[in-house]
Amino acid sequence: MNELTLMSFGYLYGLPEEADTVIGVRGLPNPYWVEALKQKTGLDPAVRDYVFSTPEARDFFQTTLSLLRQRIALYGAYESPLKTPLVIAVGCSGGKHRSVSMAIRLAEALAGEGISVKLLHRDLHKTLEHSAGAVVYTRQAEGLRFVIAQHLDGHHGFPKGHIEGGESEADAALREIREEVGLTPRLIPGFRRVEFYALPGKPNTYKQVVYFLAEYENQTPVPQQTELQAAALLSLPEALAVLEHDSARRILREAYEHLTRNRE
Repeated sequence: MNELTLMSFGYLYGLPEEADTVIGVRGLPNPYWVEALKQKTGLDPAVRDYVFSTPEARDFFQTTLSLLRQRIALYGAYESPLKTPLVIAVGCSGGKHRSVSMAIRLAEALAGEGISVKLLHRDLHKTLEHSAGAVVYTRQAEGLRFVIAQHLDGHHGFPKGHIEGGESEADAALREIREEVGLTPRLIPGFRRVEFYALPGKPNTYKQVVYFLAEYENQTPVPQQTELQAAALLSLPEALAVLEHDSARRILREAYEHLTRNRE
């Protein structure tokens, strides 16, 4: 058969359209949560050893290898003038630890059986920046009012910022609200939304922002001048009108629906 391509990838960055078969490995032990391994990748033997440190992980590898043998045999027998090289994609969350480890181990095993394997790590060198914030609101006689921040670059959004070392997402969100608009709110349980986008001007760099829902009472938003141009307290229609990005409008609508649904 033609050369087999084994590709590791991260689900965060989307499914590889060229893949004929996709294998998810997000259930394997995750080195991201091990401090000594977090900054390494599946290229490091210590990371691979950790990923396959449990009997379940080793069993999954053997099952996957058997599946690929069958897939390769079927594809080798398939004849078509449109036939292209077989692409097997292995995915984990960020494409740096588990998927890379699995792709390497599979490539080693298949190459040992005489199969020509091209190994490709699609997302290994991508950088992901983590931030957290919240849709901040208060209840007034006229109804819900939302804190909309105007950032230094002019665009409108919610209070948010980078997660610092050792902080949880929730702790970072509360700290950013306090620093940017001077409020001390409480987080509303059951609401967590994620915004994900490429950073312009930074090749291979992406941002993931986790948003919570936060309520405050008897306080006044005061924008921190080094962080924001302004902060306004707006109704839902007013806030939707000033938000420039579809993702921010979606998150605001979902926050409003969460609040109104839970008061019924």
